[in-house]
Amino acid sequence: MANSKRITIVSPIIVLVSIALVASFLLAAVYQITSPIIAEREAETRNAALKQVLADASSFTKLENVELVNGVTEVYQADNGAGIVCSTNCKSQQGGEITMMIGVNSLGALNGMSVITHNETAGIGDKVLQDSYYEKYYGLTDVEAVESTDVISGATKTSNCVKESATVALQQYAIVSNGGSIPSSDSTYEDKLANAISKLFPNSSTTPLETEFVPGVTALYKVSNEQGYAVVIEYNEIKAVVAINSENKATAVEYIEGEADSATYAEICSIAESQSK
Repeated sequence: MANSKRITIVSPIIVLVSIALVASFLLAAVYQITSPIIAEREAETRNAALKQVLADASSFTKLENVELVNGVTEVYQADNGAGIVCSTNCKSQQGGEITMMIGVNSLGALNGMSVITHNETAGIGDKVLQDSYYEKYYGLTDVEAVESTDVISGATKTSNCVKESATVALQQYAIVSNGGSIPSSDSTYEDKLANAISKLFPNSSTTPLETEFVPGVTALYKVSNEQGYAVVIEYNEIKAVVAINSENKATAVEYIEGEADSATYAEICSIAESQSK
């Protein structure tokens, strides 16, 4: 009788344990099958959002070991060198947060802006959070130029929030371009020049060219493997290196001292292209 009672008690436990083990096995098997599919779909969704603000990028890699500017929560770098995308947040008109994606292209210019989440009042603060409003930021490379943009009356805090997000994105680009850390103020001009050229033409060698320089150009380097030229520019208070490709077109700029607004940036590129012809 005792054995019969023991069997009666133990049998359901064995059945339940067996069911739990089988269920766990099935769940693990389903997870192994579906997790790659879910991860792939999440990556596709994320890449679509990132490409919205940096369309020239092929795909993106999240930067894990990079110093983040206050206001930047994540940084993604284009795998083809097209630039970076920053995820930012700041205080909104209503006291909540506005989360944005901001693209900065390989020339260090604001390229695209998109709002991910916000809680602004319809018809007031949300007037700032529209594509047509962002257009005035596109092409800006200088923080001062961003900060001098106009705000919308009645939505000052929201306007300033967008400014702040654009500003920190440019600052983050400078950090990423510097190898992940804030540029050191102790570096010599020669160090900064060499660093700028190496960023424009990584794993390449350069040869200084002795030639007559056009106004604004202080040095000219030919890059190995027929990649083009590195043109050193001093224009007003800006010192920069411009990468010129084999077709004599400016493709990127690295600043040694100062930063240019969109108009000055165009002048710098024009001077560099004139020198390489």
